[in-house]
Amino acid sequence: MTRRVRGLAAALGAAALVVPAAAHAAPVLGALGDAGPRLMVTFADRPDAGDANARLAGLGEVRPVVPEAGVWSVAPATPDRARAAALARAGVEHAEWSLARRSADLVRAGAEPPPPTPLVSPPAATDPLSTPAQQWGLYGPQGPFWRLALTGSAARPRIAILDGGIAVGHEEWRGSDSPLVAPRSTYADTADADDWGRTGHGTHVAGIAAAPANGVGILGVAPAAGGAAEVIPVQIADRDGRSTDETMMKGIRWAVRNGARVINISAGGPGYSQAFQDTVNWAYARGALIVSSVGNEGGEGNVLNYPAAYDHVIGVAAQCDGEVTAPDCPTAYGLARFSNHNRSVDLVAPGVNMLSSVPRRVSDRAVLPGYALKDGTSMSAPYVAGVAALVFGANPGASPYQVARQLLNTATDLGPGGRDDRTGHGLVNPEAAVTLTLPRDDVEEVNDDVPNVARAGALRAAELPARIEATVDRENDPRDLYPITLRAGQRIAATVTSPRGALALALWRPGTLTVGGRERRARPSDRVAASERRGARAQSIVHTARAPGRYYIEVAARAGAPGYLLTVRT
Repeated sequence: MTRRVRGLAAALGAAALVVPAAAHAAPVLGALGDAGPRLMVTFADRPDAGDANARLAGLGEVRPVVPEAGVWSVAPATPDRARAAALARAGVEHAEWSLARRSADLVRAGAEPPPPTPLVSPPAATDPLSTPAQQWGLYGPQGPFWRLALTGSAARPRIAILDGGIAVGHEEWRGSDSPLVAPRSTYADTADADDWGRTGHGTHVAGIAAAPANGVGILGVAPAAGGAAEVIPVQIADRDGRSTDETMMKGIRWAVRNGARVINISAGGPGYSQAFQDTVNWAYARGALIVSSVGNEGGEGNVLNYPAAYDHVIGVAAQCDGEVTAPDCPTAYGLARFSNHNRSVDLVAPGVNMLSSVPRRVSDRAVLPGYALKDGTSMSAPYVAGVAALVFGANPGASPYQVARQLLNTATDLGPGGRDDRTGHGLVNPEAAVTLTLPRDDVEEVNDDVPNVARAGALRAAELPARIEATVDRENDPRDLYPITLRAGQRIAATVTSPRGALALALWRPGTLTVGGRERRARPSDRVAASERRGARAQSIVHTARAPGRYYIEVAARAGAPGYLLTVRT
């Protein structure tokens, strides 16, 4: 999210800043040109188009959002009764209004992994604005540890920029060797993803992540290259940076289906949506890592913004440059005061006086035509997205789990020790993230709740005893669930150990629909055994099954991000 210059929010009027606070709040407008709000309907199964239309017949026009995750949308003729009517239809698990989102232009404010692939020496950068004086985030003495050699991997994957579009005529992005591929507007439902935003937000974000090493302008953290390291522009917002859950979710689907391994969303707003979390989980399970800005309301409400606050999304806060300026940067290279500070923060990255590409029509804080300075967590997120792409490139075959954990594990701690709500795990460290060996993969992810493991295999008596090593993270991955098939009268014992001792262990009966979550509520009667001894390094449960069926072992984080060993035996 871009830090807003003073006064514009007031000029737009207070009504322009109202965002519903919850999924059941008053409906908001859907995509561009819609006559009314869109209702996001999530099915417990995965119906095809004919079945989805049949089940929702009579409610309004139906269209797919992320059908692979069971999510469709409806334009209801009678919004006041639409949600209740949809929930009464066969197989509908959730019905939520598509909430308004925006860039902050509108708001003030498994096996042991192998070592990384050896990097090759890239050509010397000849981009004239790529100097320590102009791009402090790359070369600053107290900024992250970035160097051009870290970009020397031919395996860097596609990055998707979900924003207001990218200026296709800009010298960084045009020509026969342009790195832009698979453009899409999920707002206008066209193949045109040119930057139509009034501030050039999308082009600026794209430049920070991936401006090519092409001899002009600036250099991105993970320089794009046509045919090798490409960028997918996905226009999800109108000219003022306003988007919706539906345009974002459709953008995620487009990006994943077109090969993106890293997806940047420098926008957001308050209000949780289970359909959106399901979409994040779907993308994560298919190899894509989402990075998002946490917001610029640190001194004005410090709201919890989504998608940064969803599980399995990397939320990024803003670091100041070396210039001390009141009130936002009282300490050189410190955390910007406008940056939100809550559980959504995972990492900090440069976000003040960031030079990047903009359409030539944008003159605000321009250094040269086509290049301007901007501030905000909108600028920090693509920095981390670029580093994530470099990590993927240095480790072909890595999972989103491995890359996310690598970013968090290698960050330079800025707080009192360990993760905190102001600076997360610390300042992103490109040098360490790209060159150090990745952590072990967690091949079970995403396994946060019963719906996520509905189709997963279950442990059986013949496979016991079993030993499982994994990690849970209170902010990003709060629980892991393991199905296990038991016979009536079968007795099992499970123990989870962790050096940090901040875990809970539970067993849930067959027929459990949910073990709980950010918004989901579990039935306590479904839990048949539990252990949560505060401060203990080991939690253990023993249970004799009264009925045969598919039970669920739950390991939950109560603090931090502890690694654990789960053993299950009969």
